[in-house]
Amino acid sequence: MPSPPRRARLLNEVRQGSRNTRVNAVELFGFRGVPTSLSVSFEGASGLPSSVLIFGENGSGKSSIVDAIEWACQGRIARSSSFRGSARPALINLAYAARDCSVQVRLSNGSIVRRTASLDPEEALQVGGDPTPEEFGRVPMTLKRADILRFLDTPPAKRGSIFIDHRFDGEAASKQMEFTPDQFAVMEERNEVKRRMRESAARIASALSISPAPHDANEIERMIAVDVYKGVKPSNRFHISLPRPIQESIDDIAACRTEIKRLNKEARRIQTPEDGPGVERIRAMYNLLGEVGGWLTKSFLSVTQATYVSRVQPVFGRISAVSLEIEVELSAGQTVAPQQIFSEGYQDLIALLYFLAVSRAAGEQGQAKVLILDDVLQSVDSSIRVAVMEVIAREFKEWQLIITVHDRLWRTQVRDIFQRTGNPITEVEIKRWSFGDGPNVITVGREAESALWVALDGSDPFAVCGLAGRLLEQMCDRMSWAIPISVKRKRGDAYTLADTWPGTMKELKRTSCVSQVTSIDRWIHLRNTAGAHYNEWAEGVSWTEAEAFGYAVLELYSKLRCIRCEQWVTKLAAYSYSCKCGSTHLDPI
Repeated sequence: MPSPPRRARLLNEVRQGSRNTRVNAVELFGFRGVPTSLSVSFEGASGLPSSVLIFGENGSGKSSIVDAIEWACQGRIARSSSFRGSARPALINLAYAARDCSVQVRLSNGSIVRRTASLDPEEALQVGGDPTPEEFGRVPMTLKRADILRFLDTPPAKRGSIFIDHRFDGEAASKQMEFTPDQFAVMEERNEVKRRMRESAARIASALSISPAPHDANEIERMIAVDVYKGVKPSNRFHISLPRPIQESIDDIAACRTEIKRLNKEARRIQTPEDGPGVERIRAMYNLLGEVGGWLTKSFLSVTQATYVSRVQPVFGRISAVSLEIEVELSAGQTVAPQQIFSEGYQDLIALLYFLAVSRAAGEQGQAKVLILDDVLQSVDSSIRVAVMEVIAREFKEWQLIITVHDRLWRTQVRDIFQRTGNPITEVEIKRWSFGDGPNVITVGREAESALWVALDGSDPFAVCGLAGRLLEQMCDRMSWAIPISVKRKRGDAYTLADTWPGTMKELKRTSCVSQVTSIDRWIHLRNTAGAHYNEWAEGVSWTEAEAFGYAVLELYSKLRCIRCEQWVTKLAAYSYSCKCGSTHLDPI
């Protein structure tokens, strides 16, 4: 048995390794909306796993891809591990009367997680596969719109069961995890001591004009160290004279800390032999859920700018062993429930932010920092959607985020937010879906560029013109937002190269990529002549012309998207552009 310090160090190393685990790729066969086989890579141009933006129309198979990741890594889909019955998620695709399916996920630590399902001769579903990896064993990795609705619809007395270890199922979890009267009494007493400590901290904050007052233990300690003692070490504070009210509050906080330690020890002492993994898990979740109020408040205020709110505070375990209440403290001093003051949109926002806060806290405790947002932000009010995504991109910058969207404008906004915050993101697009063939998936940008290089090694001018036109259209779509350019508004924002190229060309001709732009404009007619539409002149297109067009497009692509940071250039000043790392830039001429 290693010594306690060494054991703590080893545990920290294991947790650090867990946090660094990412999803490299997922492979599906006969799973849900994928009747045959499908492989999707989440690696960026650097070859390392990155965040991913999956775009596709409703019903195109986006959820099948992210459900496969959740099933492989956590053995669940939509927080359910039961797949029997018509009301449960169907694992096996219904096309071709298939009787089995499989999923495997390749992780960045070199491991592969597999799951299988099959129908036996009696039509009973048999599910098998690898155990859930430890780094995915704390909280669900996927957030869907249904989770937000369930949070809002679940009575506070049972709401905490939503977040209990996903090896348990809702109602059954709350029954398995009831505390004994002695254990519940200790929890209630500890809640009361924490409340008293926060009140003392609020008095100090009021005296020092600090708003909002800190609630979490670490925040309170930081306020005392920085704002009260101005960074003086505890061993040197004895000579500092403080105003009596502040000193009394500090003494009370210290007493509360001592009392909380005693109660924690008492809770461990009265643990009964009947206590199973359920009670242990709810204790762990209690500690997880109860300490996210600071981040929840900061994020809510960042999105809403609601100056009349001073605190959004979760209260766990007050009215039952699995109760979860949300309290809103107003600047005027009142404490109310969200539904008493907020619109449905703001209530949705609080629920969403709380789920994010729990995932973030679990990541700090060793959960792999992988989070799937399955079209969940489409339900957030459009007036605050961008602000919410900015919070996510900023606060989850070290995470691998897998985001599905079905709206083209929202896709562009998400892409821009990640670019502004310096987060590399790979784009995956589902071009179409059919019952017999499933989704047709492409990796946007990298695949178009690679395909064009391959075509240039061949001898088919029509293939080169078509692929060059497609890559150019992608570049113009991206630069039309970065410049920006003026285009005539169309229904569904379905712009074509004819809409975006003139404005893009006009701007870029005044930069250091003028030669590439001029060359492309010379050959751009080939995109329609040989790459998009049939006409009698197409047969006369030579390989030399197609080759010149293809290479000109690739040269411009290298000027607009950095191979190092995988970011598109953005505008710095008039006719001046640069990527995030600065290695790719355009200068005015």
